[in-house]
Amino acid sequence: MRTGIGVRSGDALPDITGRVAFERSLRAATDIFLPDPQRATAGIHFVRVLEQLGIYAEVTPRLRPYPNGATAMLALAQSNAPMPIGCTQITEIKYTKGVTLVGPLPNEFELATVYSVAVWSAAQQRDVAQRFARLLAGAEARNVRAEAGFET
Repeated sequence: MRTGIGVRSGDALPDITGRVAFERSLRAATDIFLPDPQRATAGIHFVRVLEQLGIYAEVTPRLRPYPNGATAMLALAQSNAPMPIGCTQITEIKYTKGVTLVGPLPNEFELATVYSVAVWSAAQQRDVAQRFARLLAGAEARNVRAEAGFET
């Protein structure tokens, strides 16, 4: 699952196709919503991206951190700011009503998180756990995972 950029549904989609365009879009944003930059992986990474772009100090007053990506995207959806933008994992952007995915972070700033499923060899209900793992990772759920933002 990759980290991406979202905006309120109905707002113009900013250009994030490369470093210069991405930086320009972040500078233009009136509010920047993100998960906790001290504890959340996407928030920590996004602050590093802002530092790499050399705009962290400039945009710090406009940063709107929340405990996690889900609450950050909900706040983005409810924002009255003229040009808000948000960054978190693509799944959290896609499932938040009122937020539209712009796209993943530009390649040079990409952050992908790999999720795995396994069944403990000493599981008390091993057959149930195996069925659950197959349900999550199996071919039948591939389209659901892709629609949610997981890459397969």
